[in-house]
Amino acid sequence: MFNTNIPLYSIMILLALLTNVIVVMLLYKKFEFSKDQIIGALVYENIGIIVGAKLLTFIQDYQLYGKFDFYSLGLSSYGGIIGAIICLIIFSFQFKKPIKDMLFTFMPSVPLMYAIGKIGCFLIGCCYGIEYTGWGNVVYNYSPIDHQHTHSFPVQLVEAIFFISIFVYMINRIIKNKFNWKTLGISFILCGLAKFTLDYLRISHVGIVLSLNQIISILFIIVGVILIIKNKRTLNL
Repeated sequence: MFNTNIPLYSIMILLALLTNVIVVMLLYKKFEFSKDQIIGALVYENIGIIVGAKLLTFIQDYQLYGKFDFYSLGLSSYGGIIGAIICLIIFSFQFKKPIKDMLFTFMPSVPLMYAIGKIGCFLIGCCYGIEYTGWGNVVYNYSPIDHQHTHSFPVQLVEAIFFISIFVYMINRIIKNKFNWKTLGISFILCGLAKFTLDYLRISHVGIVLSLNQIISILFIIVGVILIIKNKRTLNL
């Protein structure tokens, strides 16, 4: 979008990771973590984010890459989330911390990280939308991706707005001391629905009935429903 040599995408990814650290550090005392524990968990989470994001990218586009080249692979948002959750669960078992505390501390920042990453995508023109000439369309005259001078739907910004809203909802529940399994379940459902629906507005979805992102979105919605049921059963005990 901009004719610049500044690595805008890399800056936004680093900002997303930094924002995650800030949010987690503001929340961890609510769930009885020590400072050493939370730093260790952050290391596990960030390893999961980076490795998971690159691994799912390779799985999605293995024909394009041919071999697993860690440095050249892009970052899949769902891969990052799944990798983070797996590593946090490993940390939970290894250091005997309740999985509930891990998820309640680390999940609220995930939608915000994703939103910041999508702004990075918007700035450089990756993950761009379908051809669109209506209000708000975007033209990438300087994009390194091969779609210069094409009017596109700003799907990245729409995604960012949706996910910032989910983040605000989660933080609001925390402030009111009402964050529970139901809140987490609703957040999973909202994230899944947003990703599933907005994927239709990506150019990469043209000609595809159901993308891998949408399949994972369905799984997230199912997990969200399970968490809501879990919360209801907990209240009934």
